[in-house]
Amino acid sequence: MELVGAVNESGNVSPFDPSQVNEPTPINTRPIISEQLVYIDLRDERVQEAIGRITRAVRDVYPDAEFVSYIGTNPLGVYTEVYTASNDFKDILDIIDTKLSDLNVAAGGVSLIIAPKRKAQAIAA
Repeated sequence: MELVGAVNESGNVSPFDPSQVNEPTPINTRPIISEQLVYIDLRDERVQEAIGRITRAVRDVYPDAEFVSYIGTNPLGVYTEVYTASNDFKDILDIIDTKLSDLNVAAGGVSLIIAPKRKAQAIAA
């Protein structure tokens, strides 16, 4: 495993110290997308509500589903990966299509991208 840290002048790696990292304090958590600035905070209540709507709708049908959400850039938006034991790509998209509408508006104009995937344990079996 490779060390994580910063390289100093002598070429040695200084270990990463998480206590020295200060999280920026956001002025506003509302998503901002313009030609000059892109700011999306996953803690924004509208983004969290939209992600929550997705997870609740999928969990109604797939109670063992697992979710990972992050900000992606191609295309720009909030990505939610949905992991299930079987390859139910179309079924998951159908659930979201029929039960949820206007997620983009609900998330404050930020695109929401759903990526159904198969769990690694199911692939290995």
